[in-house]
Order: sequence, then structure tokens, then C-alpha cells
Amino acid sequence: MTTERLQEFSVLAQTLNYSKASDYLFISQSVLSKHISEMERELSTKLFKRNTHGVVLTDEGKLLLHEVAPIIRQAEHTVSILSSSSHSSTGKIMINCHEQTLCEPILSFINEFKSKYDYISLDMHIIESASDISAIGSADILMSPCDFMDKLHDNFCGKKVYSQEALLAIPPYHHLGDRKEISLVDLEDENILVPYADELFGPYARAFFLAARRSRGILQKVPVESASDALLKVELGDGIMIIPHHLRNHIYPHTRTLRIIDEECRFPIFVYTRNHSDNSASKMLYESYIL
Repeated sequence: MTTERLQEFSVLAQTLNYSKASDYLFISQSVLSKHISEMERELSTKLFKRNTHGVVLTDEGKLLLHEVAPIIRQAEHTVSILSSSSHSSTGKIMINCHEQTLCEPILSFINEFKSKYDYISLDMHIIESASDISAIGSADILMSPCDFMDKLHDNFCGKKVYSQEALLAIPPYHHLGDRKEISLVDLEDENILVPYADELFGPYARAFFLAARRSRGILQKVPVESASDALLKVELGDGIMIIPHHLRNHIYPHTRTLRIIDEECRFPIFVYTRNHSDNSASKMLYESYIL
């Protein structure tokens, strides 16, 4: 009996309607009926009884329904393990990355690497911002906007691979709206939205510290949980935000962006990996990061 047959039984057992079940499974009612009959013969028991409203589960069918979910999950888990083992024989790289690292040059590099080494599987996961190197978790590679270079030890190595231009996101009708570019010294008395504000080594906190030093006035720091929350608040007029250049594609319709001319105000991208990893594919990817 295959996992596919168990899934067909599970769908019919939950819908108790051959028409709905066959539509969900993208097979005809006659094929579904045939498959259920084959299961019943194989198990030597009836799983369904017909009545005037359609079908109902027998006691044996109820027992199978109770047991079938973990069976399907275990089968899918086994297939996943076998698939991973197959990939690892030719190369598989687990990558944790922060959303703000996925700018166009980085994505182009990843696509070029995939094209050049098509036998290597890249399994990428977007993670929340984190304040230390532990964000690498169970991955082979961490792409982060956070500077941990002074915090590395023998287990990890890292390097800066790119640096994005910074922009100032302002709400509709903001008094700076007639400008195309701006310096940080012009941000006095502004409310600056700062995602992940408690991360001392994070890019948004660093940008705020730099703006506070450069500005002649007092800046108001407004901590925000995430970059997406901050962008919404900008659109609603609750403050302004210093953003990496690629986030201009994620701003709301009435938000404007101004170029920040201060050269020091940049959003760096760092790549970290383990020093003693036995994954030769991840070592090759790490060493290829030259943008």
C-alpha cells in the first residue's frame, strides 16, 4: 500500500463525499472508488459504508484514519531524508540570511553560483535579525547585515562582501519632500524609526548612532519591531527611516526616498561560516563571495 493510497483514503474519510474527494485529489470518482476497493481487499476489511447521504466510516475505517496521519508524516519525512542524502553526495549548502542582505548584487551572485555549479543544492532560509553569530544555527553559511567581525573566535570566520547605499524614507507631505538628497546633519529634531533597536551591531542601530552624532539637533529614537513595521509607520507619518537601497522596492505608495550623501552611512553585508566545516561545497561558496 502506497502513501498516495493512504492520502486518498484520508481525504475521502474527512470529506465523506466521493465527488469532493476526487476533485481535491484531481482524479475521477471511478478511479478513487477503484483505489478504495483495492485497499479494502488488501486489508480484508470494509473501510466505508454507503448510506442515503453518501458514505460513512466503519469502525475499521475510523481506526485507520486515526493511524494514517503519523504514517503519512513518517513516510514524507523518510523521503525528505533520502532526498537530502542524495543532495549531499553532490553538494548541499544550508544558508541562513536576513532579508536586508538580499539586494540585487547578492541575488545575482547566488544565481550565477547556481548556474555554474548546478549539481550543488542551495537551501536558503530567511531569518529574523539576531544579535550574534549564533544566527548561523544549523546552517553552513550566514548572510547578515550585522558586524560580528570583532566577536569571531576559532570556530567561525567572516568577511564583508558588499556595502549598500543608504536612503532616507520619508512620509507624504514631509517638510524634506522637496529634496532629492540629504545629509545626516539635516535630520535634527526628527523621529527616526529604528528596527531591531536593541542590536548594537545591527545596521539600523548603527545608522541611528551615526545620524545622532552628525545631527546638530536632538534625534528621537523610535524602536520598532521589524523593518516592515517601520516602513508602514513611515507611510502613516509616524517618523522617518534610514533604509538600505534595495528596500526602496518595498516602500508604500506615498513614501518617498532621498539619497543620503554621507559616505559612512552604508548598509554592509557580511558572510560567515564555520572554520572546521567538512562541507566542501559551502567552503567553495564562501570563498567565491567577491563582489
